[in-house]
Amino acid sequence: MSKRSRLAVRFLARRMTIDPTGKGIARPVVRIAEGGVAVGVALIILSLAIVQGFQRDVRDLVVGFGAHLRVVAADQGRAQGTDRVAWADVDTEALVAIPGVEQVQAFAQRPAILETAEEVEGVVVKGLGLDADTLFLRERLTSGRLPDFSPASESLDILVSSIQVRELSLDLGQRIRLLLANGNGEMRPRVFTICGIYETGLQEFDAEYVFCGIHHIQQLSGWGIQARLKVSDPVVEDLPGVRYVQALATGGQDRLTYAWEGMPWKGAGPHPMEGAGEARLVVQDGGETLGDTAWVSWSPDAEPEVRLAGGTHDRYVGGFEMRVQNYSDLWTMSDSVFFAVPYHLDVRSVVDDHPELFQWLAMLDLNVELIIGLMLMIAILNMASALLLLMLERTRSIGLLKAVGMADGPLMGVFVRIAVRILLRGLLWGNVIGFGMAWLQLETGWITLDSRSYYLSTVPIHLDFAQIAMVEAGILAVCAVAMFLPARFIARLDPVEALRFD
Repeated sequence: MSKRSRLAVRFLARRMTIDPTGKGIARPVVRIAEGGVAVGVALIILSLAIVQGFQRDVRDLVVGFGAHLRVVAADQGRAQGTDRVAWADVDTEALVAIPGVEQVQAFAQRPAILETAEEVEGVVVKGLGLDADTLFLRERLTSGRLPDFSPASESLDILVSSIQVRELSLDLGQRIRLLLANGNGEMRPRVFTICGIYETGLQEFDAEYVFCGIHHIQQLSGWGIQARLKVSDPVVEDLPGVRYVQALATGGQDRLTYAWEGMPWKGAGPHPMEGAGEARLVVQDGGETLGDTAWVSWSPDAEPEVRLAGGTHDRYVGGFEMRVQNYSDLWTMSDSVFFAVPYHLDVRSVVDDHPELFQWLAMLDLNVELIIGLMLMIAILNMASALLLLMLERTRSIGLLKAVGMADGPLMGVFVRIAVRILLRGLLWGNVIGFGMAWLQLETGWITLDSRSYYLSTVPIHLDFAQIAMVEAGILAVCAVAMFLPARFIARLDPVEALRFD
């Protein structure tokens, strides 16, 4: 098409939508078509923003209770499996050095029972250490403070949720009994003090999780071996004035063995401490668990001295949690971490741990696709109706132009150009409305939700400008191409019949 023809098409497209008499339907039809496109585009923008915001916020809440990736024992959760990982088996510095890894932290997690004088509640107690990122919990504290995660802390602090507070009639500062299940299925009790209350909106998770220092779980789970020595008073009937020492070890994965160095003793005892001497006790369970050591020394003129190493429970954790920089790289990062850890360890993603929840979030994309498809169909029908009405109103003009020699192609281009102009104006106003409402929700949160049903208290918004631009460009291209179909009505018009049209 020559430059003169393009100018003629542009001029005719502008004149076709002008009604100097004010009696025609051209201008109202164009305005209605523009309004329909604007409403459709605004709905698409809001649908994308709300669904992506909902997916992001719910995903962040789930990740906040754990992490994107977890390094755990490969047989964790299986019969006769283990739920511990030795610190020495994992090079955390190497994991942090993997590109895309944001943070690595140790954790321990066990089933437990919260018990009060009147009620009991099954929970999952999660232990964190000084390397933990506590921003998620700090931001969701409703009262109190976080537990002291330092291993040197002797305070028995526990963080509970607002749901547990309501169900068990708890209060800040109240002492509560926690029964923790160890690896042998035994319940070990310990009394904690409620130091803080949190609320995230994820009802299922809030009702399940409590938090404390990781050292409490390490001690109660029996992951390591702890050797202790008991010194007994003299037994007159046996050896007058001679004290006895006995090994009292706990933990391990199998039957404990006792090896004494410095004395020809065998087994746990009790063994007599005659004269003066020193003995070193090494407790093991066949090599499955790191052994522990204790010492005792004695003399006739002094009280026996006992020294303990303190146990090996602090050398084990439940696993390591990892945060990645981009959720979209989760599967690539999972493979990278898998090849960076020993063969007896496994790497699990947050999707592996909560498949139903993430399948539900993924299904929301289908809703957006359906909305975009419906809005696109409505826009095409709207534009086609507008073009056909304009063609009917301008039938005599079309017949005159064809009579003076104007080809069908440029005439079709006139109405396609009108359609594109309607689309562009509709896109402009649709962006103004859509982004304006999204910004208003971001700033004010005026549209609220029932957190018990939707996990969130307000409608979330996340604007992915690149994706929105791609969708709008696709809508513009599809609608512009689709407008050639109604424009082909022009080729079927006979100039003589068109000039007679009234």
